[in-house]
Amino acid sequence: MKKLGFLLLGIFAVTFAFAQEDEDGSTMNQPINRAPAEYAWEQVDVGDFSDPIPYAPIRQADVMYYYTIWRTIDLREKVNHVLYFPTEVRGTWKSLAQTIFDAVDMLNPEKSEGTLPIYTDDMCLMPTPREDIASTLSVSYTTPDIDIETGEVIGDKEVFIQFEPKQIVSYNIKEIWYFDKQTSTLKYQIMTLEPILEYIRPNTSTNIFDDDQDQDEEAVEGKPTKRRIGYIYYPELRPYLAKQEVFNVKNNAQRLSFDDLLTWKREFSSLIYKEANRYDREIADYIANSRDQRLESERITNELRTLESDLWEF
Repeated sequence: MKKLGFLLLGIFAVTFAFAQEDEDGSTMNQPINRAPAEYAWEQVDVGDFSDPIPYAPIRQADVMYYYTIWRTIDLREKVNHVLYFPTEVRGTWKSLAQTIFDAVDMLNPEKSEGTLPIYTDDMCLMPTPREDIASTLSVSYTTPDIDIETGEVIGDKEVFIQFEPKQIVSYNIKEIWYFDKQTSTLKYQIMTLEPILEYIRPNTSTNIFDDDQDQDEEAVEGKPTKRRIGYIYYPELRPYLAKQEVFNVKNNAQRLSFDDLLTWKREFSSLIYKEANRYDREIADYIANSRDQRLESERITNELRTLESDLWEF
């Protein structure tokens, strides 16, 4: 009996020693390998069975008319909050930006296979090199290197800031609207999606900052600056969107993916900032007043609404 007691005591001591390991191979701070405490039932992963619903086939001969427009989706509008939140991964919930970051897989810049490509133009013909994408999602600036003991400036040091998904504040989308004479209906399809990132340029006494990014607006210290990440071919993005559930404010038990939200339900608010034109210019290029720009956007929207009935033949 005494031997059995010593044996159990030894096993307990070894187990306790391993469990008390610190950061050098610790097991105490490791996540538990089980489903998160989110549901009271066994939840089937939406990614196990969801694939994008294919578009209806369309022949070029059936397209009587098509029009290209560009929209901007401002995530600060309340109706678009479903695309922005949660800002941090919460169980199975992710934001649209986090879904895109995970698809691009920026934690592994050297990895190229199985990741979502980003293109340099909205025709999506020239992929952006992986190393360039990594530099786009970060910014660097030079600040004085001060000796902590003497307080003297001993040189300069370069500081890198890595951008986060929650800094994506808007998206630009390019879509086409076309009239199908086979069904006599006006249809639409998103072609590209462009995330717009916003950051605040730090105040630096040396005034040395990374301003070589062509996709940045004019950078001013302490002021928000927008940066274009690149263009994503929407059909390539849809498989990732279809596997990510969205928080449904009406009924959490009703499955809804980002693909459902953007592609089919179109539950977002947007503003047209450009239409196809011979000068390839945006509305802001010929209308300076923001109020008149919105009125011009509404005019284009109303033309699209009445187009379907105008094309009917009797």
